[in-house]
Amino acid sequence: MPKVSFEMESVTVEIPEGQTIWHAAKQAGIVLQRGFAAASPCNGKGFCSGMACAVFLRAPDPAAAVSPPTWKERVLHRKLLKNRKRLACQCAPKRDLTVVTMP
Repeated sequence: MPKVSFEMESVTVEIPEGQTIWHAAKQAGIVLQRGFAAASPCNGKGFCSGMACAVFLRAPDPAAAVSPPTWKERVLHRKLLKNRKRLACQCAPKRDLTVVTMP
């Protein structure tokens, strides 16, 4: 079971394989969707404005530490990928990693 460490919140949780960073945040009580996104959350479906649950990944090889980008990220949120961010709700850890949430 991979461990997800949230750097800004100083919290680490262990999640079952296949679950997303969004699930890890929810388990840890970390609110990813703030501001306007909190008014109409997508509940981890990937249809948000893109900044609602965007995270940076800290790992020696971030691409190998998580699942590949989904079609939603490649099509709807390609600007995030270009800026080396991922949607927490679309990104499943394969091994232990550290996540930096948006302030």
